[in-house]
Parts: sequence; structure tokens; C-alpha cells
Amino acid sequence: MEPSIFQRKTWWAALTTLAVLVLAGALASGIFLLSKLVVYLQVLLLPLAIAGILAYLLAPVMEWLCQSGLSRAWAAILIFLTVVLVLISIFVWVAPPAYRQGSEFIQQFPVYANRIKELVNEGILQMQKLQELSFLYKSQITEGSRPDPFAAYASGVVNDMLLWLEQLFPNVIAAIGNFLKNSAGGVFGILALILSLVLVPIFLFFFLVDGPAIRSRWMNYLPLWNSPLKSEVAAVLTEINQYLINFFRGQLIVSLIDGALIGFFLLLVGLDFAVLIGLMTGIIAMIPYIGIVICWVPAFLISIVQFGDPWHPLIVTLIFFVTNQLESMFIAPRIVGDSVGLHPFVVIVSVLGWSIVLGGFMGALLAVPLTATLKVLLTRYVWGSSEPS
Repeated sequence: MEPSIFQRKTWWAALTTLAVLVLAGALASGIFLLSKLVVYLQVLLLPLAIAGILAYLLAPVMEWLCQSGLSRAWAAILIFLTVVLVLISIFVWVAPPAYRQGSEFIQQFPVYANRIKELVNEGILQMQKLQELSFLYKSQITEGSRPDPFAAYASGVVNDMLLWLEQLFPNVIAAIGNFLKNSAGGVFGILALILSLVLVPIFLFFFLVDGPAIRSRWMNYLPLWNSPLKSEVAAVLTEINQYLINFFRGQLIVSLIDGALIGFFLLLVGLDFAVLIGLMTGIIAMIPYIGIVICWVPAFLISIVQFGDPWHPLIVTLIFFVTNQLESMFIAPRIVGDSVGLHPFVVIVSVLGWSIVLGGFMGALLAVPLTATLKVLLTRYVWGSSEPS
């Protein structure tokens, strides 16, 4: 007896659900194992990632030098010499004030921390006094006196603010602490950093010299026979590679512009450690949206302690806000454009998510390319369109 149409649909739905669950479990297991593998191979993967990013950025310069008649080896050597000269200039002009400000910051950190604690305690006392005034206001109501409408509004605002602060600070401090702990303890350990600095130029040299060979032969190393499947895999990887090129080239230029603007304007304001904060912004702003917020936090706290008035912290906040708006409206659209086709909300969620999965700065840096990779796969094989949306 053949099954009825209803039975066939039921069996098909059950099998489809089972297949989806199996695929979801396999994907979750793969991500979990990948995160564990990345933790153990950070010392090797970090210089590979940095060298690959630098190779993407320097590829146009490399091609221009080769078109001028230089061999790829001599062009790579010329690029290395230019980079060395730039680094020497940075060490001569930028490194001394940055090192001096870094040393001063380390020495003065306990003073800043104590001052911030004092300001927080003073703020709490003021809030408690306002809360006591709200209690007096409530007692006036119970005694039948005529309440002040403004006092009623102020008491409600104060109570809501106290509750919001009570819930906000533990979560924010815990999140920042975990992020910094993963970044400092994992990727940026001293031995890992030294080894990475040694391996990066070695990997970069081979990427620059052997770039055409890698681009022309990489399909031969795919563990697949010549077939439509191999061509499809090559097309997917080519599309992902284009996303990576567009993102890293554009985002690095944008982050350097952000760092230069913020460092310059903080110097005009007279903020301590302005050069150090500008350098930090030029690096961490590679993380879209969240990177500039991370750099704003120390600048804001330093301005509170240094000046002791509400105007300078406001000016510092405006500097970061205006720079971010300039980036969003003018700089990024012209340099980066819609290179990865991701909504800002998706970018922020992906940065937070991949920071948890891969850990610290490396996860945040690779968040957008990895999410763009998932978008390519979903667009081609789930959403049913061969063209990116």
C-alpha cells in the first residue's frame, strides 16, 4: 500500500527538519573546533593574517613597480626598504613622544584611577542627595502639601537614572575586561608578539614575490578533480577574496585617517597622551564602529581627571563623534564604499560575536571578512541568488 499524500508530506518535513538539525549541529561543532584550533595556532595564524593583509594592501604598489620594469624580487626589496624608511621616520618623530606618554600614563595610572573613583563616589553622593530630595518630595505628598511639578519630574528621572547606572556599569566593566583579557593574554603575549614580528616580513616577502604564481595555481591545490564542483568552489573563493581585498585596503586607510584626525584635535585641546590615543585609534579603528568607541573611553576618562570640568570631556566626545560622522558620510563611502554589503547593525553584531568565538582583537579584526564569507555562502546556496545582494 502506497503512503498517502499527507504521509509523504509528513515524512518529507520530518526528514528536512532532521537534515537541517544535523547540518546545524555539524556547523556548530565545526565553529567550536575551529575556535579551539585558532587558540592553539594563534602564534602562526596571526603573522599569516597580518602578512596577508599587508600583501593585499601593497599589491597595487607591487604591480606598478613591476610594470615600471623591475622584477618582483627587486620590487619587493624596494617596498621593504621604503617601509623601513617609513618605520625609521615613525620611530624618530612619533615613537619618542608616544613612548614618553606611555611611560607617563603607566606611572600616573594609579593617580588617574583614584581620581576616577573619587569622581564616581562624588557622583553617587550627589545622586543620593537628589534621591533624598525625592523622598522629601514624597513625604510632602503624604502630608498633603502642594507638590512642585518640576520636582516630581526630577525625582522620577533620578530614580530611573540610578536604576540604569546600577544595571549598566557591571555589564560594561565585565565586557571590557573580558575583551582586554582575551586580547592581552592570548594574541599579544610577549613571546607571541616577538615571534609574530619575526614571521610577518618573511611571509610578506613570499606573498609579494609569488603573488602571480599563487593566483594562477591556487586552483590546482584544491583537493577536487576537474569538475563543475571545482569551478564552483573556485568562483566562491574568488568572490570571498574580492571582499577581503576591498575591506582591508579601504578600512586601513580609513582607520589611519581617523587616528590622524583624532590625535591632531586632541593635541589642540591639550589632552594628555593625545599622540598615544591617536596611534591607538589608527590601529583599533580597523574594527568598524566599535574600535573608535573603545578609543574614546580612555580619552574621555583622561579629560575628566585632567581638566576637572564638564566642558573638556564634552569637547573630547564631540571630536570622536564628528570624526566618526565624517568617516561615515564622506571618508568611508569614497574609500571603502559598500565593499562587503553588510548593514552597520550586522557589522556590530558580527564584531561582538566573532570576538567571543575567536577571542580578542583577532576575532574583532576578522569579523567583517568572516561575516562577508558567510554572506557569500548563504547568498549562493540558501537564498538562491548567484549575485550578492
